[in-house]
Amino acid sequence: MMEHNGHGVLLLDHYDEMAEMLRASFRASGFQGEIISLEDDGFLPEDVLSLYQWFCRDSVDSAEAAVSASADYRVSHAGWTPGKPRYFDQIELPDYWEISGSAASGEVHDLHKLRGRIFYHAKSGERQVSDVDWLNEQGIARCTDHYDRRGFLYARTIFNKKGEKFCRSWFDDKGRERVVENYVTRDILVNRNGMVSLYRNRTELATAMIRELGAAGSRMYYNSLSTPLFVTEKLKAPKADNILFWQEGPREDIPGNMQLILDGDTHTSKILVQNRESYEKLIALGASAEKVHPFGFVYPFCRQNTGGKDVLICTNSDQIEELEKLVTAFPEMTFHIAAVTEMSARLLAFGKYANVFLYPTVRNSVVDDLYQKCDWYLDINHGSEILTSVKRAFLNDQLILGFAKTLHRPRYVASAHIFNEAEELCRCMRKLTADPQLFREHLNMQKTAAMSEKKEGYRKLWDRR
Repeated sequence: MMEHNGHGVLLLDHYDEMAEMLRASFRASGFQGEIISLEDDGFLPEDVLSLYQWFCRDSVDSAEAAVSASADYRVSHAGWTPGKPRYFDQIELPDYWEISGSAASGEVHDLHKLRGRIFYHAKSGERQVSDVDWLNEQGIARCTDHYDRRGFLYARTIFNKKGEKFCRSWFDDKGRERVVENYVTRDILVNRNGMVSLYRNRTELATAMIRELGAAGSRMYYNSLSTPLFVTEKLKAPKADNILFWQEGPREDIPGNMQLILDGDTHTSKILVQNRESYEKLIALGASAEKVHPFGFVYPFCRQNTGGKDVLICTNSDQIEELEKLVTAFPEMTFHIAAVTEMSARLLAFGKYANVFLYPTVRNSVVDDLYQKCDWYLDINHGSEILTSVKRAFLNDQLILGFAKTLHRPRYVASAHIFNEAEELCRCMRKLTADPQLFREHLNMQKTAAMSEKKEGYRKLWDRR
């Protein structure tokens, strides 16, 4: 059993954007405990432990053993170096099968027959493979191969004849099957230390892992009322004073498991809500203000707003709400419009204005420069968000204004900066450009709306004195 050091354990149900923000906040504030994700997409950060990968090696394995296993990995493909992500054209295929790919996904064909679909990891921004669906003669997925950020096939999901998930296997770096989870019965078989062990469900598996870490008596921080809550209760650490970080959106009722916490029937003493609307709804539903508190994130701001007059808009659509009105109303401001695709003639026509600069098929280096240069961001484009542009604008301390009908990420926009009409937006911009102090106040208003926390707030959580 390992000796546990740190401030407790952060247990994540799955690793999405909110979980990543929570992890980053913990680490930025000096958290030294273990961070565990119960689900693994193969691209977890180095400091996050994967539940299933933990059981894919013997408990006596060391980091050196893991490295040596990786070095012995024999499956190769022209162009792929083991240890690096696989690109769409680096998947092993039977002879004469072919791979084709676009910026969004890839396909595998045997002559004219579709045999597989290739999916890229969403966060990579490149054609790095995360999953490959292999299809039967009827075009139904029979299994999915899962690849990690080192390019290894780390898991495989098997489907039944109806295309429903039946089980998943996890492999070690030598391709040996180590863990099998039956999605029907929820049983989990682990082949480890020369023997096969049966766990009845994921809760039992996670509990065993935490005990191996020597952290069974530690304070638990977690972000879900399902398996993570069950794990904290199964460990039964006396006076653990656990904390739930509630990250879901508002709902019309108090979840049953949350009510157990509010009634004092669990080892969790506090619920920190990371969505302001969810917090307000819970209080309105009668949740105790003594146990339920709003609590945000420590954001990694990249720069400080300089109060300049450069405006950024990122779009892949030429439908930009009231663009002409804004451009002509503020000739003293410079509008930078960037797209990762070619621009239509309609959008290119705005190049006639001296205060408009257009960037079709923009390079990443140019985007970086624009985020450094601009102090305003207008979330006024129709269509999808590109380049996670609104969140990036927030982290670059740009003041974000937008229309209710075009808003992509309301979390990062203060309610006072959301408009229904162009005249309202223009009045706000005129006031803020004329008064630097008011501009600063609105920047702070934006941070408050996004629930920006200081590191000290997190540090107080694991200081029990």
